[in-house]
Amino acid sequence: MIQRFLYEVIKAGFEEVRDNPSLLRSIFETYELSETELSGIQQLLTEKFPTIKHQYARTEDNPPIISIVLGSESETEHYLSDFAVQDDDGSEILSSIWEYTYECLLYTEHPDHTLYLYEILKSALVAAPLSDYGLFQNHFSGMDLAPDPMYIPSHLFARRFVIKTQREFERVDAIIALSKAFKVRGIHIDKSGSPSDVGEVKTLVGVYTEGDE
Repeated sequence: MIQRFLYEVIKAGFEEVRDNPSLLRSIFETYELSETELSGIQQLLTEKFPTIKHQYARTEDNPPIISIVLGSESETEHYLSDFAVQDDDGSEILSSIWEYTYECLLYTEHPDHTLYLYEILKSALVAAPLSDYGLFQNHFSGMDLAPDPMYIPSHLFARRFVIKTQREFERVDAIIALSKAFKVRGIHIDKSGSPSDVGEVKTLVGVYTEGDE
């Protein structure tokens, strides 16, 4: 599942930055932060490592939190009759291209803390090998979120990082295999190939060509 893959990528990315101060410096070097601030970011990662979870944060959750939610999904491209390939057992693989939008919601108790986590999250996902999981046409975006009593308590600060991606969605149609013939019974014309091609049936009938003796 894409959501679980993103979870593992984000978790591994934050752990790597936490355990490697030089990596953290490379993320923030373009922003010309002071040594004091860089040390503070490293300390925050150690003392307040973010909780990464699926679905929206709950009232009992303690920040900092990164929530992974599905923003939307839709089918965008079809193969002819959704047919992709046929397996050896006669079942067909039906396939189409789907587009997915996943949102990573960051919650902290301080706006700077939210910003720090956002930059680390962005770096982790932009550098992640998303193609290894079959994701392509990846696009990223982000924004601040205004306080909303339905989703964000007023004392928390939140940002959203959005991943829009595509992936092939396959499903197996095994029932169609039951309606196909795989063995030949009775008298029939032989074909080139192994006996297994006709279900181990002995044909004993050949094709007459003029000139044959």
